[in-house]
Amino acid sequence: MPNPSISLNSMATKKSSNNARVTPFIIMSLITLIFLFWAMRQCSASDREYAMKAEEATRRSYLDSLQELDNQRLLRARLDSIEQAAKAEALLRGLTQPLPGDSVVRLPAAQTVVQRVVPLYSTIDGLNVRSGPSLKNGIIARIPLYTEVIYLGEVTDSLYEINLGEVTPKAPWVRVELADGKKGWVYGAGVSYYKFRLNGVIN
Repeated sequence: MPNPSISLNSMATKKSSNNARVTPFIIMSLITLIFLFWAMRQCSASDREYAMKAEEATRRSYLDSLQELDNQRLLRARLDSIEQAAKAEALLRGLTQPLPGDSVVRLPAAQTVVQRVVPLYSTIDGLNVRSGPSLKNGIIARIPLYTEVIYLGEVTDSLYEINLGEVTPKAPWVRVELADGKKGWVYGAGVSYYKFRLNGVIN
């Protein structure tokens, strides 16, 4: 007849052996889960940081291109004003050369004031001019395609994606002055230093 104490001891030994095998598996599973959770959080933080850096680089590139175009336009304006001043001086000299016997009257030199004005042109027919840099602000005017406005040197710090129909550009808001003296904000993709129509816009 089998000894019951031996059977019980054998079963206890098997159970403790099974526990010894399961415990490391559970511990390894917990460690793996903790590592996966930590890795997912790290990846998510890295993605957010990369997206912020990419947006800042895009914004800086856009502002740098605006500044470069602005500098080129200012240089051309200065060269044109110098050329026009030289022509005016030559014409004035020719008209005011005294003839023999004429008395010479010397007038004080006129002071020329040059105001820096940077024109932009609407690239969208019916571009909305708003009271502030947001779609939530009220519309103070709508301007036709190729309308000239004056850039007031202010842009928003952030870039905004606005669906214009078939295109969704990414640009800041720009503060401008209209021909009638009104000042407001327009979406940056709707104005340019050059006259062209922005394709894909549905009014």
